Amino acid sequence: MVDSTIKIGVLFSQSGPMAVTETAHIQGVLLACEELNAQGGIRGRLIEPVIVNPDGSDERYDRMATDLLLKQGINAIFGCCLSTSRKAVLPIVERYNGILFYPSVYEGFEYSPNVIYGGAVPNQVIVPLLEYLFAHHGKRIALVGSDTLYAREINRIVNEFLSDSGGSVVEEIYFPFGTSAARFEPALKRVVASGVDAIMSTVVGEDGVVLYEAFHSVERDGQDIPIASLTTTESELAKMSAGARAGHLSALPYFGTLDNPQNKAFVAAFQKRYGERKTPGVYTEVCYALVHIYADAVRQCGETDSDSILPILTSAVFKGPSGDKSIDLDTNHFMQRPLIGRANISGDFDIVWRSNAPIRADPYLVAYDRSLSR
Repeated sequence: MVDSTIKIGVLFSQSGPMAVTETAHIQGVLLACEELNAQGGIRGRLIEPVIVNPDGSDERYDRMATDLLLKQGINAIFGCCLSTSRKAVLPIVERYNGILFYPSVYEGFEYSPNVIYGGAVPNQVIVPLLEYLFAHHGKRIALVGSDTLYAREINRIVNEFLSDSGGSVVEEIYFPFGTSAARFEPALKRVVASGVDAIMSTVVGEDGVVLYEAFHSVERDGQDIPIASLTTTESELAKMSAGARAGHLSALPYFGTLDNPQNKAFVAAFQKRYGERKTPGVYTEVCYALVHIYADAVRQCGETDSDSILPILTSAVFKGPSGDKSIDLDTNHFMQRPLIGRANISGDFDIVWRSNAPIRADPYLVAYDRSLSR
């Protein structure tokens, strides 16, 4: 007997240090589900999101993914943000032949036939961001990160590019989750005094808000030292003071200020659902796109099992808020058109650079030497 609804797992932390980021993921999933259900669902079956809260615990990600797949009979999980949580869930979806739709920017160097990687990888964001910093600010970079696998791997890659491009790492500092402004400030004062050209931040979640506020309290008048991030979105900006967020850079595949018909409709739907003063960021947008791509695959084949829908997923194209979204057959990663935005006092991003064309994911950086032209 076919269930009357199509259940999908929604595995994001709604509490803990990553709540601000992972709540944005959930908003994208729910917005897409509500939109699809208003149109009659998939082949007449409504989508039923089953939301669980692992509370930032990798052990709970493991256990809850197992429960979703085995006890709930769910095949598709939209979930995980931190790389450690993804790696906790990865063997589960491979063992039980589920599909993890992973929506977060990450460090690359991974492939699984059971994962659709919706976030950007280093070649899609690090390379353009470093080239922009070299051209507009300089090559003396401080690396400030959360003490996570993602931050350390990203900074390892950044070190390689800087070393081969005539740049230098002035400082490399990691902070545990829950670091206070009082803990950030001495390190940031040292960074500012060093004559650094820019700070590349891999501080994530709620701590990113604290970092920007701490930097605002120690930066000196007349200095132009941007924080350049691969993870700071409109969700984090909304929790900062205007002075703390203004002028800093993020390299991402989506900003809510994109000017196209699809994005205008998406922003309007988001604000109707979540509030007129809110702007969606990349974590919301990519989850929205992933749910639509999943729904289209199920609609085409009439099945929800992995063996039926995975071949369709890797040939799917979704015309979404950031443009056409497609999945590379060879890597299971999204093609991405990277953007660089400068945060303004209103909490949005002014786009200061955009790629001329989508960039294919190269998660193992096999096609890149580490010497940048500028």
